[in-house]
Amino acid sequence: MLGKKVKRLRRAGLIPANLIEAGAPSRAIQVQERDLADLVRAGVTGQLVDLATEESSEPVLMDSVEIDSLSNRLVHATFRKVDLTKTVNVMVQVALVGHAPASDVVDLVVLQNLSEIEVAALPADIPSGLEADVSSLANVGDEIFVGDLKAIDGSYEPLTHPEESVAQVSVVRQVEEEEPEEALDEELLEQGVESGDEADVGAAGAAGEGAEEESAQT
Repeated sequence: MLGKKVKRLRRAGLIPANLIEAGAPSRAIQVQERDLADLVRAGVTGQLVDLATEESSEPVLMDSVEIDSLSNRLVHATFRKVDLTKTVNVMVQVALVGHAPASDVVDLVVLQNLSEIEVAALPADIPSGLEADVSSLANVGDEIFVGDLKAIDGSYEPLTHPEESVAQVSVVRQVEEEEPEEALDEELLEQGVESGDEADVGAAGAAGEGAEEESAQT
């Protein structure tokens, strides 16, 4: 879609989108920016939503949403027509819940390795989210795996390997701060000054001794 047309749509409060269907060409549509923003805030990307037109309303998957990283405004959305009797493959968000004892230990941290996983589910049963209970994470090496995840609602079959790590306890690496080169140069200069002072004193002492000997001979 051309830039000028997109700007006109934005001024009208609309966002360009595409409706895709297996075995059929993609169809360009427009959706209300306010309605789409509400759906994004509700976290329903990858779930069933009602797509209403002037003629009818039908359940479709909100497949993806593109957001401008600079303006944080909605740019584009993709919806997918699905057969409600057949499973679909979608990505579902993973959230860490509970309190990990390891987080109370100095130099230990709980790292989340996966923020989403791929699942297969009937369109109406797609979970709104998955949870990883981290209350068992206490020591270095403790992990939560995909097979340990629980669905907030709905039912699914994980397509991501069940033994893939979702979260784990690791040691915080301490990075030693290197001494700035300027500071080292200053130290070397100070040492050089001290050495120079000693050399001067020695020369003066030698000159003094020579003067005393010459005086004694006279």
